[in-house]
Amino acid sequence: MNQSQKKWWDGDKELRTAGELVSGGGISGAFMTLLYVIIGIVFWSLVGYGLDLLLGTRWIVWLGALIGAAGGFYLVYYHMQHRKTS
Repeated sequence: MNQSQKKWWDGDKELRTAGELVSGGGISGAFMTLLYVIIGIVFWSLVGYGLDLLLGTRWIVWLGALIGAAGGFYLVYYHMQHRKTS
């Protein structure tokens, strides 16, 4: 394949996990850090919302959001510590 036929997707053939992206830093690490926190908040807020509907309360959704944010930050911390020991 000559240089003119090279496509943009041929550049990085190595697949990396989310943890490797976070521990590697840079823009991809920052993006994955943000995604860990956002996904944690959304997922656990939905769990809390379901429990609120089931139990007739209104505060569990906020507890779920807090747990999700803490879980997201913990995952980032875990991956950063794992990189230091590897």
